[in-house]
Amino acid sequence: MNGNGGRRLQRPRVPFVACLPFAVLVAAWMAVGCGASADHALSPPLHRTFSSPEALSDAMLTALAARDADELESLALSEIEFRTAVWPDLPSSRPERGVPFDYAWGDLHQKSRNALRRLMARHGGERFQLVAVRFTGETTPYRTYRVHRETVLDLRDEDGNDLALALFGSILERDGEFKLFSYVVD
Repeated sequence: MNGNGGRRLQRPRVPFVACLPFAVLVAAWMAVGCGASADHALSPPLHRTFSSPEALSDAMLTALAARDADELESLALSEIEFRTAVWPDLPSSRPERGVPFDYAWGDLHQKSRNALRRLMARHGGERFQLVAVRFTGETTPYRTYRVHRETVLDLRDEDGNDLALALFGSILERDGEFKLFSYVVD
């Protein structure tokens, strides 16, 4: 006998939903403990990032030479990336500024798409060799990322001519990875 009048003790069951907040908190602590920043431990990763501004620029030049608009579009921030990784740190996201996310994203995305169309019309199909990447504007640090402004690509065209072109705008850097912010030239 087990001292309970023959009844077996059962552990109370806790519904899964009740454990979810605790599980999320533990996951965040573990991510921070493994070297991730507490500020964006739970934000989704950025897609199509590169280990350097040069690698990103090479990918952009390859897609431009191939006239691959879908690939070029994938190199820039998506709406979900802008919403989760960028927008929370921007001064315009503060409630007292009164700028709705939909307006900010819509404006940026429309301008970027228009700039990409102009880029494709002017340079689509051209082959360039990347010589260097420079930033002639400031680098702005935010809580979880940095933005390198006024990107200039030093290039060599197929005839061997050296060119300095601003083919896209800023580059976002987060955790040593680089992503094209937009095609809007600063």
